[in-house]
This record gives sequence, structure tokens and C-alpha cells, in this order.
Amino acid sequence: MVRKAARVLIGIYIAWIALSVFVVLPALNIVPAWYLKEHYDRDFSTDITLFNPFNISLEMRNATLLQPDGSDFAALDQATVNFSLATLASEGIVFDRIAIEGLEITLRQDSPGEFNFSDLLATEETSDTADSDLLGVTISELIFTAKRITLIDNAREEPFSTHYDGLDIAVKDLSTIAEDGKPYQINVTAEAGGSLRWEGNVSVPLAQSEGWLAINDLSLAAAWRFARPWLNFDLLDGRLSMEGNYQLSWRDDVAFEIVEGQAQLHSLALVPRDTAALADTSINLNQLDIGDVSVDSGTSAVTIGSISGQGLQVQGWSEGAQVSLADMFITSFPEVEASESAAADEANPWQVTLVQADLADSGIQWRSEYTDPPQMTIAPITASTGNIRWPFAGSSPASLALKVNGIASMQVQADLELASGGANISYELAALPLAWFNPNLPAALKATITDGQLGVNGSVELEEFAPVRLNLDSQIEQFSGKIADEEEAITRWDSVRFKQLAIDLPKRQASLQQLFIHKYEGRVHIAEDGSINASKIWQEEVGEQAEEIAEELELDKPWDFSVPEILISGSAIDFKDESLPISFRTVIGQVDGQILNISSAPGAAADIDISGSVDGYAPVKLAGSAEPLTSPPNLNLLLTFDGVDLVMMTPYSGTYAGYAIERGLLNLKLQYKLVDGRIEGDNQVLVDQLKLGEKVDSDKAVDLPLELALALLTDINGVIDLQVPVEGDIDDPSFALGGVIANAFLNLITKAVTAPFTLLASLVGSEENLQRLGYGAGSSELNQAGQVKLDQLAEALRQRPGLTLVVSGAIDPTADAERLQHQILVQELVSEGFDIQAIDRRDPAVVKAVKARYVATYGEPPEDMSLTDQYRQVLKSIPLPADALRNLAIARAAATKDYLVNQQGLSADRAVVEVTQNLGEETAYSGVLMDLAN
Repeated sequence: MVRKAARVLIGIYIAWIALSVFVVLPALNIVPAWYLKEHYDRDFSTDITLFNPFNISLEMRNATLLQPDGSDFAALDQATVNFSLATLASEGIVFDRIAIEGLEITLRQDSPGEFNFSDLLATEETSDTADSDLLGVTISELIFTAKRITLIDNAREEPFSTHYDGLDIAVKDLSTIAEDGKPYQINVTAEAGGSLRWEGNVSVPLAQSEGWLAINDLSLAAAWRFARPWLNFDLLDGRLSMEGNYQLSWRDDVAFEIVEGQAQLHSLALVPRDTAALADTSINLNQLDIGDVSVDSGTSAVTIGSISGQGLQVQGWSEGAQVSLADMFITSFPEVEASESAAADEANPWQVTLVQADLADSGIQWRSEYTDPPQMTIAPITASTGNIRWPFAGSSPASLALKVNGIASMQVQADLELASGGANISYELAALPLAWFNPNLPAALKATITDGQLGVNGSVELEEFAPVRLNLDSQIEQFSGKIADEEEAITRWDSVRFKQLAIDLPKRQASLQQLFIHKYEGRVHIAEDGSINASKIWQEEVGEQAEEIAEELELDKPWDFSVPEILISGSAIDFKDESLPISFRTVIGQVDGQILNISSAPGAAADIDISGSVDGYAPVKLAGSAEPLTSPPNLNLLLTFDGVDLVMMTPYSGTYAGYAIERGLLNLKLQYKLVDGRIEGDNQVLVDQLKLGEKVDSDKAVDLPLELALALLTDINGVIDLQVPVEGDIDDPSFALGGVIANAFLNLITKAVTAPFTLLASLVGSEENLQRLGYGAGSSELNQAGQVKLDQLAEALRQRPGLTLVVSGAIDPTADAERLQHQILVQELVSEGFDIQAIDRRDPAVVKAVKARYVATYGEPPEDMSLTDQYRQVLKSIPLPADALRNLAIARAAATKDYLVNQQGLSADRAVVEVTQNLGEETAYSGVLMDLAN
């Protein structure tokens, strides 16, 4: 029986060996090649395929599978399957070893969904396998190595290819039955030398794995080439390293967790695709480290411990609306429909926390038409932030420090509330050159900032990402600016400092604790065309825009504003007027003073006390109070000038008065009040020892006898003392203070030269008309009333030593002629024996003698003719000498001068007798008419 069993077993064994050698082995070397050729039109070859019937193992060496067109598809050095006899005692199939080694394969997509292996895929689906239990398999050793896996995508508009080298997968005791995790290890080398190492444990029955994954120095070139059709930039360099521990489960839903993750991006270099169109544009990053990363899909939480950037260098520019970096990062990715997982993410959003982020040793090279120089180097830049959460929550600190062109620096510290948009930001800006921003000045202004540095130290409070409160101290040092083609600065100062400026936007409140102005030098330049420092051009350039801004800011609630203290020291105003035939220039220097308590509070008045000097010697002072922020504004100011040398005013006197000034000192006291929109001014002008020089030909000169006017206004001490009141309504569109003052002075001078004797009468408190002196008809004897007038006139002339009195005798042709004829008739009657008393009484004998003269001349008088009429007709018949009236006029003038000289002591050369040329009825006056000359 035993022998029989032995013979059976030996027979079976021999049969198994024979079957393996003569059937299985030839079939394994012939059937696969035949089958692939017959069904797939693919050539398949191997060096040899071995089958070991003793240990039931299969080995294939140097296999090659071609594409139907004969091109390479796949090749491998060796494939091994080693079946284990332990299967006989196990729940499932057991393999001692399964290995695929030295694989080289090319996977290519030729059109969407069509691959170079699509023909090898099953075309019929088996519905039963989806619901069947997992086949029990145990593999003691699983080995998979690949020399190169090449991926090609020709279905894209721009074909893409990459490859992975040295793939090495090793798994121990892989089982679909045993729940214990089994170790595995995967290694692969990517294009350009980057490597992946993946090791850990996997449990197929439990559908879970845990382990460690590391990518080392992986080139980003392949990823960039994949996305290149949709990008507008080229990747010159860039390498990625990352690693971390993970746990993965896929039993029901995919769940994963990553801990101790870290990544490093280094040597990144990006440039525009079109370097000609986007020249001088690039991004370079030396190194970016991301550390202590944890991801938990169960809680949808990501925590990043740190992000640290080193050596970020950005280069770009802006021209008009074009920004080179924005153009460089234009993308055209195809639209992708939202997946179910994306919808799930929206329902259970991820939470991200960034503990700390830093940037160091970085810089920006930026070119812009908004700065001069156009190229700005912002370096070094350091920045940090932390506690950033998404969705936004909590407070996040942040800081920034940078330097511009090695000159200006800025530091920022902030506490950000990203969820609400709130923030508290403190900042410090130092040594910012204002000349950098000249390109932003209106071109029509033709002005440039030549020097000056801005410094600011302050804080900003944000609500809903908008500023609500600002506090700052600021200073502008060594500022100067000039107009094009001008050598001198239009304005400059050593220092302007703002102390404790506080602005509350919601409450519309602003306060400035102190404004300090030191060594300010301003230049008011009136050009030849009359424009003032290009003010008209400025108004044309920005006037309309300023009105629009003013309308936007005109809200229901007015601003509350206060400036407790404005201090001015060592300042000056340089005034130059080239619109005159003779250029004028003067300097109001040594300006010091203060303006206190400027406020918009109702009734708040600012105190003003400022002093200086004209040309270094003539004191100037402005003092008083003002309410500039009330509506309407009010003021009460006194401006005084003492001892201003009028020789300096020759350009103005020559232009508007027609005379140069040889000497003279000016003292001004200008008192102005503005109340309820109405201005009242009292201008006291004191001119000492004024002497006009040569006449100047000017078409702008007033047509007035200026020398006479000055003689009328100049007193015995050589002083002109004027009180010139002005008033006006500032709401009147035609009101201009300068015009009102000028008109007041002109009216005063005009009144003086057109009514000079009224002015003289006012000097002695008289209301008499001192220009006319009446004499009795036909008489040249000065009466008592005339003497009183001459006494007053003499006193007035003594107060105006520059005046000369011109005395002209005047006659009334009718009254004076009748009186002279009467005197001749009296003389004739006296010669006939009548005495004077009888003539004055008109005795009958005198009447009879007059009638006899009438009858002798005219015949018998009419019955109704009175004796008076007969008397007048007799007088008319008496002829007068041809020069009788003229001599009477001269006699009257001589009598007037005689009284002034001999009785009042007036110098003889100050009273001049003028011969009257016109003795007609139109100038009929029995007396003396006087005029003035200088």
C-alpha cells in the first residue's frame, strides 16, 4: 500500500515536472506575445520567462512591450512572482515575493481621455466586483522599482512632459487579512534630481496608513511647464523641499492628519514671459521656510507654526495705469466646475492659524513716473506678523521696517483686528526727501521742491478698515522750493513742526497742540505780467478740483478745530514787484511772534502778536485778536510800520504818482475790525520829511497835482499826518480790501487838491471859505471881516510851509463899475460946490443937479421914471478909464498881500499877486480870489 502510494506520488510529481517543463514553461514564453499581438497588435518580447515548479515561482527577464506603431511603451529588467505553500494553511493567497524591477514606461495622453494604454483597459465593467468582499492576499515582500516613468500630455494646446527616475517601492508583509500595519518604503527621483522618500505602515483591512513623507530639493520646473500655457511668467529656477508625519484613513470617508510638517522653497526666480514688453520686472526669493505644520481633516484645521522669508527681491515699475507685476501675473486658467468636496468644504469650512510669519533681508526695486528719481530702492525690508486666523478672529500683531534709497526710513507697529477691520497702528517716518515727489506737482505751476525732509511719528486707529482717529507729531526740515527759470527759492524754512496733531473723523474734530515755524523765508514775486508767483496758473490748474473736494467735504456737521499755539521765529518775507517800470524789492525780516488759541468754538478769539522789521531797521508789528473759524469771521487787528524809508518806494511812487522819492520816512498804524461781514478800518499815515524827486513818465500815474497835494498835507514840521477811514461789506462780490484802501487814499488826495482851502480852514478850526475875500463895491479897502479871514488863512499857511498863496483881484463889472462912476459923479458934484454930507443926504439941490445931468444927456425923463432910475442912467453915462476895473482888482490883491505880509508876518514870497486876465461877467466877484501853488 505504501509502495503504491509512493508510486502515485512519484507519478504525480513526474507529471507535474513534465507539465511544467513541456507545457507551462513554453506557454509562458509563447502565449503572452501571441495574445498581445493577436488582440492588441502590440509586440511583446522577453529574454526568457522561467517557471520553477519546485517553489512555484515565476520569473520574467528583460521584457519589452511596444506601441501598436512599434514605438516604445514599457520595458522591465525582471518580474518575479513567488507563490507560497503557506497558502494551504492560510485564509487567503500567500506570496513570498512579488517584484517588478527596472521598469521603464512612457504614459502618454494623445487626446482628452485617450491614452497610449487605453486599448489595454477592460471595455466591459463587472458589476459584481464592486460589492464583493476584498480578496484575501498576503505578500511577504512586495518590490517595485522603475528606472524611469515618463509622462506626456499631447492633448494640451502646449504639450507637456516630465519624468520620474529611480522609483523604489518596498512593502513587507502586505496583507488584506491581517489588521496590523505593515511597513513600506517608497523612493523616487524626479526630474532635475529632486527626490521623494515615503515610508511607514499600511493596513489594508483597516484602510489606514501612517508614516513619514519627505520631498527633497524638488525642481518646480515640471510643475511650471504643466501650468505654463495659463501663466504669463517664466520660471528660471525654484526648488521645493517638504516633509512631515501623516495618518491616513479611507475606510468610509477619507480622513487624514499631518503633524510636524515643514517645507522649504528656495532659489525661486520668476521673470515675465515677454521680457521686452515687461523689462526690469522679476521676483527672486532666496529662501522661504514653513515650519511646524499640522493638518487635521477631522476638525478641518490647519496650523502653521512659522513662515520665514529670506532674501525676497522684487523688481517692477508702473507707467500710467500699467503695473508690470500685475501684468506678469495675469493668468488664464480654464474654468473648473465646483466639486462635491468643494461644496462640503463650504459647509464645513477649514480653519487656518498662522502662529508667526517673518520676512528679512528683502527689497524692492521700483520705477515710477510719480517720483524723482524714478527708480526707488526699498531695502532692507523686514516684516513680521502672527496669530493670523482664517476665518479672521482675534488680534494679530504686525511690524514693518524699511529704508528707501538709503535715506528715508519707516517703521510700523500694528495690532490688527482682521475680523472687524479694526487696528491700532503706530508708525515713524524719518528723513523722507520731499523733492522725490516733484512729478506730482501740477505741471502748470512750473514749481519744484528743491530740498526738504519730512519726518512723522504718529498712530492711526482703524474701524472697518477705514481710519477714524489719527495722532501724530511731524516736522519738515530744511525745505525750499522754486519756480522754473528762477534762481531764488520762492519759499524755504529751517523747520516747521506739528506737535500733537489729533484728528477724530467720526466726531469731525481736529486739534494741533503747537505749530512751530522757524526761519521761514517766503517770497512774494509779482511778475511783469502782474501774476503773483504763478498764482493764476495754480488757480486754473487745481481750482475746479479744489471746488469739487470742498463740495464733497461739506457735510451737515462742521469740523471742530483748535490750535492753541502757533510760534514763529527768525522768519522773513521777501517782496519783489517786477510789474513796475522800476523793479521793487524789500524784505520784512526778523519776524517773531505767536498766535494763540485758534479755535472753532463759538466766541473763541485768537490772540495775535507778531513783530519784525522792514529791510532790517524799520520795526513792524501785528497785534490784536481774530476769530478766523467763526462764520462770518471776526477780527480786530493793528498793524504798525515805524520808520520805513520811502526812498525804497520809488518804484511805486514813480508808477502810480509819476514822481521818484528823494527822501522821507513812513509810519503806518492800520487798525481794522471785521464784525458780521463788515470791515471798518482806521489808517493813520505819518510821513516825515517827504521830498519828491524827478518826474517819472508812467501811463499808470494818477492825474493829480501831486506836489500841491503834498504841500497841502505837509505841516510846518515836514510831517504829513493822515487819518484814512475805510469800510465795506466783504460779502459784496465787488469788495476788495486793497481796492477799498487805495480808493480811500486817492479820494483823500483828490479832495485835498480839489478843495484845498477847505483843508486849510480845517487846520484852524474854521468853517469860512478862505478862498474868497470880499471887498466893498468899487473899493480896495480891507474890511474887518476880511481881516479875520486873512488872519485864519495866515495861520493855516504857517502850518503848511510848502504852500504859496496866489492872490488874484476880482471885480463885479456891474457893481464895481457903477460904484466907480458914482465916485466920479461925487467928485464932479463936490467940484460944483456941494459938500459930501449934502451929497450923501441927497439934498434937493443935489437931486436937481442930477436931474439936470439926465436931461442934458437923455432929454426929459418919462413921467413914471423914478429918481433912482434917473440917477443910474446918469452914472452909466459917465465914462470910466479903460483900466479902471483892472486897477481896482490889482489894488484889492495888493491890499490883501500887504495885510498878510505886514500885519501877519507872512513871508513876501509866499503870497504872489496874479493879474486877473478875465474881468467878464462870468467871474463877477467884488473881492479877491485865492489859489495855492507849491
